[in-house]
Amino acid sequence: MPAMALSRVAARAVESGPDGQNLAPGAWHRLEALPDPRSPQGRIYPLACLIAIALCAFTAAGNDRFTAVGQWIKRAGQADLARLHAPWDPIAGRYRAPDEKTIRVVLDRLDPRALARALLGPRPSGRQSSSGPAPASVRGYRARRAAQRARTLARARLRAVAVDGKTSRGARRADGTRVHLLGVAEHGGRLLDHLEVDVKHNETSHFTELLEPLDLNDAVVTFDALHTVRANLDWLVREKQAHYIAVVKQNQPLLHARIKALPWPQVPAGSVTRETGHGRTETRTVKAAHVSGLDFPHACQALKITRWRKDTAAGKVSRETAYAVTSLTSADASSQDLNRLVREHWSIEVHHHIRDTTFGEDNSTSRTSNGPANLATIRAAVIAATKDAGYLHVPEGRRDHTTPAETLHLHGLD
Repeated sequence: MPAMALSRVAARAVESGPDGQNLAPGAWHRLEALPDPRSPQGRIYPLACLIAIALCAFTAAGNDRFTAVGQWIKRAGQADLARLHAPWDPIAGRYRAPDEKTIRVVLDRLDPRALARALLGPRPSGRQSSSGPAPASVRGYRARRAAQRARTLARARLRAVAVDGKTSRGARRADGTRVHLLGVAEHGGRLLDHLEVDVKHNETSHFTELLEPLDLNDAVVTFDALHTVRANLDWLVREKQAHYIAVVKQNQPLLHARIKALPWPQVPAGSVTRETGHGRTETRTVKAAHVSGLDFPHACQALKITRWRKDTAAGKVSRETAYAVTSLTSADASSQDLNRLVREHWSIEVHHHIRDTTFGEDNSTSRTSNGPANLATIRAAVIAATKDAGYLHVPEGRRDHTTPAETLHLHGLD
């Protein structure tokens, strides 16, 4: 047998090292179940191993590019490679480490929906970011974290998800178009799924494709005015047994005119909230009224949302008025509930902001095939795992997890 062939056979992917360990259930099992896009001939590294390496490397602070992933795995010791289930080479007597190109090619070819289901699925609760006491950066936030949990409990009566798109501005295709992803996330929680669409204006044609796999029974779906499309919202209520809050702007001129013409001065304010932060004071007033004859699928109430903002430094005051319709009745949700649901739609924007500022997603130039979507999935998985571990700020969680042992435990892969 030729020497090259002997080396390849010797380094054939063995998902356990010489000690014969098996893959742990749960997260490892989901990675192992991913459809491998590579030809069976000549495979050296298990697909689960390559995805775990990419996930762990991107978790560590400062590793935001494929070149950094290659550097990270080169620094890994033999014990680290064993934890990552790297293949054992009996001829060399060591575990083999893949190079950057191997990981890049796999992520370019891998089915993005399959990876999203594997990495963005439910996680076991109660995991800590390390086997010992919680890091000081986590312990210092316990009181604020308790307040977040209280707000989460308040959401329990009305489960809500937000739909929104995000453009990866640095990832341009050969024809000059940018990579655009349409995602769905829990209010105040993790990204559930996303898919690539051609351009932003094509988001509405992928609305049902994105939400079809999700269990949305009795959930409230929020989105911006772009998705206020009759056919999609009729499908959402009839097929998914869900509710919606749809912002109405001039892209629905007749509906907007009808809602705007309602006798709003006669409607009492159902909810008034005042918040101070980010250099401004904001007062939000929500009015809700049961209406008929709006000629919009399953619409039960119309909403008028007025926002007064005062710049605390310049003293400038601005006013903004928005209108919306919802399939929720007053028995389903109070005015306070509606105010909270409309306000919390921004949580998906926060998730997008974290991917841009912490991971530099807008500056990433990776654009080949499925690479941009799969990298976005990995970044979303890191954000979710860091938040689940108790961190309020993702950068601190990344700085606390730099070694393979720490990152594997964070993601439930130990």
